[in-house]
Amino acid sequence: MLLHRILTAVPLALAVIWLILYQPTANLLFVLIPVSFVCGHEWARLAGVQSTLFQFIFAVLLSAFSWFCISYLLDYVYVLLVLASIWWFAVLYFLKSAKPELKVSLFSPAKLLIVFWVVPSAMIAMYVIHGMERGAEWLLYSMMLVWIADSGAYFSGKKFGKNKLAPNVSPGKTLEGLWGALLASSLYSVLAAYYFDMSMVHSVFLLALSLMLTVMSVVGDLYESFLKREAGIKDSGRILPGHGGILDRVDGVLPVMPLFVVFYDWLIVPVPGLH
Repeated sequence: MLLHRILTAVPLALAVIWLILYQPTANLLFVLIPVSFVCGHEWARLAGVQSTLFQFIFAVLLSAFSWFCISYLLDYVYVLLVLASIWWFAVLYFLKSAKPELKVSLFSPAKLLIVFWVVPSAMIAMYVIHGMERGAEWLLYSMMLVWIADSGAYFSGKKFGKNKLAPNVSPGKTLEGLWGALLASSLYSVLAAYYFDMSMVHSVFLLALSLMLTVMSVVGDLYESFLKREAGIKDSGRILPGHGGILDRVDGVLPVMPLFVVFYDWLIVPVPGLH
């Protein structure tokens, strides 16, 4: 299983790095919209949509809405991203006492509608980040923060994991894994601050932001786990061998992107055109 994960993850990561660093911001649309489509298809299953046709139609609607937001609503992006950030903090509070109940064939309109909030806000945030000064590097930083935190959690949890983090939602996650993720992201943040030649104050802000984003990436992962447990689904899809679906790979990215834009703008450098 680990070999399959590596064989899938390496070329996928290289493709993402190439896209971020060597393609103009406008070209991101050609990737973000298809990703929205797949996320919509997988999310429909999690919301209890059984019909393949309706899953497809919903995916088309979500990808079209994401395109519309990026193309026509960038003037209102700040409010959208702030509200998305507040929503993810509410999810953090919700997960503290969440107890998923198996609802394999029960359709949930609320779960279906939530994705129109979750996915477009992340897609818009990625587009905004890439368009900032040194935006390609900052977008890569925020993406890699999730990857590094996930790797730190995996290896730390595997080696030291004893205390369950959220046993009702995801029995495999441990407090030791979370500490490993925080340690890995802290080291990564210090190196990034040096790379970006940041002042001491901004370096401390970046460290605090990175730690918060690490926690919220776990929240995104746990929230998807909650949805999967209620839907009776192990993986959101099968498009990525050894990993599952696209949502299984971007669940930690979805909260990180809007939060990164909002807090980067507040704490480090105002983002031009955001207000």
